[in-house]
Amino acid sequence: MATPELPAIVRRAQEEARSVQALSLLGYRRVRAEYARHRRAGRDVFGAIADAELWPTMEFVREWLRGERRRILGNIRMTFLAAMLATILAGLAFFGVLALLG
Repeated sequence: MATPELPAIVRRAQEEARSVQALSLLGYRRVRAEYARHRRAGRDVFGAIADAELWPTMEFVREWLRGERRRILGNIRMTFLAAMLATILAGLAFFGVLALLG
């Protein structure tokens, strides 16, 4: 008995999930560099992850880069805010101790 063929939408979703994973493994900086190289060459397909038998469109890679950049900036922003809050609390504690000691 043969296995039933998956619907096209399911196959596409699986391919996109594999592409996202392969792009993540390649890394943001390398994907960005390869994307720029492919774009200058006028390609419609991103071939840097072809070894995984994946050929996402340049549009897909551009959207991945946008999302990844937002994620990275969000992490940086949260780290900065946490450090700023810790600095403010340390300053308040210092002035509190200074006021108590006279």
